[in-house]
Amino acid sequence: MNLLIVRHAESKGNANGDYSVLSHDSLSPQGHAQASALARCLTSRHFDEILVSPLQRALETIAPYLETTHQRAEIWPEIAEACWQEREPHPSPSWNAQLASVPDRLANLFSYRNNQAVKPVEPESFADGLCRVHTTAQRIKDAAARPNHSILMVTHGLFIRELLNLLFDTRSPIRFPHDNCGMTSVSYNGAWTMDFCNRQTHTI
Repeated sequence: MNLLIVRHAESKGNANGDYSVLSHDSLSPQGHAQASALARCLTSRHFDEILVSPLQRALETIAPYLETTHQRAEIWPEIAEACWQEREPHPSPSWNAQLASVPDRLANLFSYRNNQAVKPVEPESFADGLCRVHTTAQRIKDAAARPNHSILMVTHGLFIRELLNLLFDTRSPIRFPHDNCGMTSVSYNGAWTMDFCNRQTHTI
């Protein structure tokens, strides 16, 4: 099984450091350029599943690729950003959800997993976010039983950090920093292997 994980393109919040306004979750001009470059980079690749966070910056990141290749992606609420707070050692037993929606102009490109249009509540604790990461890691491990299966996941930097630490069962947390649109490829063939980490589109 092959898994390509992509951090979303630059958002307006990333660009100006202001995350207090909901509109800043959309992409900046630089982010739109990165999303277009990502679409060109991935056009020749085949994926059996395309998974995306419910947050707008992730949806806008993968939209050019979906439009170019005439595909749809599945929104996984669990892979929204997580775990930016002070670290806790154990996940919560569950996480809380609130209603979510896709902008009308993008609606034809996405569907929610199990038709559940939700996203995590804000704010949430580190342990709540870690619960979502654990759920995702288990689903990915289940998919690894299909040897030729290929997954594209568009998510967030800190979520990627926690997911990679779980998949590779690190003894102590590794940072795994990711730039906007940074890509990491991992594969499973009896054991997890990292093919590359945080590559940019022009290097693929």
